[in-house]
Formats: sequence, structure tokens, C-alpha cells
Amino acid sequence: IRVEEMPTLRFKESDRDITIRGNDFSLIFDKESGCISSFIFRGLELMKRGPQLNVWRAPTDNDAPRLAQRWREAGLDRLKHVVEEVKAERLTPQLICVKIKSTLLTPESAEKFHCQYVYKIYGTGDIIVETDVTPLADLPPLPRIGLQLTIPGEFNRFTWYGRGPHENYCDRKEGAPIGVYSGTVDEQYIPYIMPQENGNKTDVRWVSLNNSSGLGLLAVGMPLMEVSAHHFTTEDLTKARHTYELKRRKDITLNLDYKQSGLGGGSCGPDTLPKYLIKPEHVCFSVRIRPLLPSESAMEISKQRIED
Repeated sequence: IRVEEMPTLRFKESDRDITIRGNDFSLIFDKESGCISSFIFRGLELMKRGPQLNVWRAPTDNDAPRLAQRWREAGLDRLKHVVEEVKAERLTPQLICVKIKSTLLTPESAEKFHCQYVYKIYGTGDIIVETDVTPLADLPPLPRIGLQLTIPGEFNRFTWYGRGPHENYCDRKEGAPIGVYSGTVDEQYIPYIMPQENGNKTDVRWVSLNNSSGLGLLAVGMPLMEVSAHHFTTEDLTKARHTYELKRRKDITLNLDYKQSGLGGGSCGPDTLPKYLIKPEHVCFSVRIRPLLPSESAMEISKQRIED
């Protein structure tokens, strides 16, 4: 797709937010939170909040003996985002760039990460998000590095092109062939006796969340990502000690991860092998997000390339 052939965009900026409008969509960036607070397509809200950097996962039984303690000591479960700078710039009539710089700190104000997001918003409604992450402290191997979004609950039909159909992780994926799989978001939840990280999918090329009419949100890896979606937040899964304590939320928490740490065997054997751990080092990763019409093929759209 050539940018000059796309519909033109309109945008306005205030002290509080940036609003970008296309032919059939509108997008609002909230300057205080540093992320999208509304993404409306053809009158439907596709995204309530996000994407925002997330490095935490609800510790698994295998994380609990050793790794989870190191993660908590580093404050990875208590990070808050402080926005340093938000800039919007029109690059062409059909392309607007929004840059957001933020720092992730513990409640004690210890700086842990610098993060810069570069959003390219195109006249088609495509959004390419480039995330640049720099660790600032002496940190243990990370649980994950990725983006987290909040999606309205009606988009509960979950389809992905990657490994499946069951959950899989970078050190637990040989028995999960690559294919196109589909189910409800509820069906992705694995009810471990103690709630924990679950339902992850690796080597994902694209994922879509659709409503009953087939309209929805598509995310495309550039080139690959790990994905999970639940009617629980990461905090819900971290705090609950038993499955019955989880209260299903209407909204969906969608994780689009650059990487998630392997599971290892720490509950009854060795920890995760070093090659499956995420080193706390500088990374840069991108993902493409866009509305998806019932008449459109996620597979075909994922193959399209945008030429700036």
C-alpha cells in the first residue's frame, strides 16, 4: 500500500490529548497516561487503553521457588509509568507520527526502564507501534517484554496464526504446530489450582479479536510475537491464591509480547535454561494494529506492506 494513495487524516492537539480522525475511525492519545484512551472504528470502540509496556507476569509454579522472588525484589510487579514527553507531527497528509517517552519506576521512585513509543498512524487506520526499551538498573532476567492493551469484552472471538491449539512457551512449543486457530477468549484460560500466567501462544504471525458480527481488531507481528488474551488482568492473576478468587472481567486484557520467559521446571527441578530467559538489555520491537472488517481476510492483510 502506498501512503500517498491513502485517505487524508485530520488531527488536533490540546493540553490533555491528541485526536486523530480518518474516514471511519478516530483515535485519542491521553497525554497523562501516554497511551491510546480511545480507538473508535465505524462507531464501535475497539480499544479502551494501551498499548503500554509490560514486563510482569503472574508467577507460575515454576517461577515461585526462585525467580519470582528476584522479580519482586527488583520491583517488577509494582512499576508505574511516568510520561516525560509527548510529541505529534504530521509527516504527510496521510501519515501522523506520535512519539511518547516514559520512565518506569518503582513506588520508591527507583528508575527501572526508559521507554519510547513511536506511533505511525496511517489514513487506512493502520497503526505501527515501535517500542524502544532500555533497562536502567541492575535487573534479574525479566518475566516478559511486551505491550498490554485493554479491549472491550464484545471482541471475544480469538483467532491466531501461530503455534497452538493449546498454550505454549518458548521452551514448551515442540508439540504445538503452526496453524490458524480460533476460539473464545474464555477458552484460552487454563484453570491452574493457583492462578498464574497461562494461555500463551508463541511464534504468532497475527492475531484478531472479533465480535459476533466479525468486526474487530487485528495485530500483526513484525515479524513474530507471543500473544495471550484473558478476561482477567495480570494483577488479578498475581493476587489470587485460588481459582475461585478470580472475578471474570467484562473487558479483555490482550498481551502482544516481544518475548516471554520460558517456564523451566523450578517447582520440582531445574530453573529455566539460560537460553530461554530474557536478558535485561536494550530491545526495539514493532507491531502493526488496525481495524478488521468482516469482509476482510486477516491472512491477506497481514501480507500487505506499507510503503512510506
